[in-house]
Amino acid sequence: MTMSDDDNIFREVDQDMRREQIAAMWDKYGIFVLIGAGLIVAIVGGYNVYQWWTEKRAAESGQAYYAASQLFNQKKTPEALAAFDELSQASGGGYRTLSQLQIAAIHAEQGRKPEAVALYEQIAQGGADAILRDFARLQAAALRLDEADRAEMQNRLNGLNTDTNPWRYSARELLALAAFRSGDASESEKLFSQILADPSAPAEIRRRAEAMLALLVKAPKQLTSVTAGDEDGRTQ
Repeated sequence: MTMSDDDNIFREVDQDMRREQIAAMWDKYGIFVLIGAGLIVAIVGGYNVYQWWTEKRAAESGQAYYAASQLFNQKKTPEALAAFDELSQASGGGYRTLSQLQIAAIHAEQGRKPEAVALYEQIAQGGADAILRDFARLQAAALRLDEADRAEMQNRLNGLNTDTNPWRYSARELLALAAFRSGDASESEKLFSQILADPSAPAEIRRRAEAMLALLVKAPKQLTSVTAGDEDGRTQ
C-alpha cells in the first residue's frame, strides 16, 4: 500500500466522521435551525406586508386629501368640510393633522373663530409633526390677537420666535403687534426691526414690518396714546 493510498483511506475516514458529526448535530439542533429560518421568513414577509399596507394606506389618504382639497378650491365648502372630517377620523399621521388644519381654516374663514381656535389648540397638543404643531399654535395666536392681552400672546408664541424656528417671522410680527396694542412702542419697534434685519424674512412680512416701523418712527407718542386708550376702553 502506497502513501497515497493511506492518505485516501484517512481522508475517507475523516469525511465519514464529519458526516456522522453533522448528522448527530442535526438530530440534536436541526429543529431549532428550522424554527429560526421560519421566523426569519415570517419576519421578512410580515415586514414586506406591513410596508405594502402602509404605502397603500398613504396613497389612499393622499388621494382622499387631494379630492377634499379640490372640493374646497371649487367653493364646495360643506362637501370639503365633510371630506376633511372623514379623512381626519380615518387616517393617521400627517394626513390626519393636515385635514384637521384644513377644518380649522374653514371654521376661521366662515367666522367660527372659537371652533377654529379650539381645533388649532388640539393640533398643537397632539399633531403628528412638530412644524405643523407650531403652525397650529401660530394660527391660534393670530385668531386671538384682537381679544388677547399681551401676556396671553407671549404665552401662546413662547419659543416660536427663536432664530431656529421656521415660523419666527410670523411669531415676531404677532408679538410686535401685541406690544403695539398694549402701548409698548419701543418693544414693537424692536421686533419689527428684527424682521427687517433678517434677509430671509418673507417679502410680505417685511413690507408690513416696514410700514409699521414708518408709523412708529413718525408718531410714536400719538400711536401709544391711541392704543393705550383702546386698551382702557376694552377693560371697562
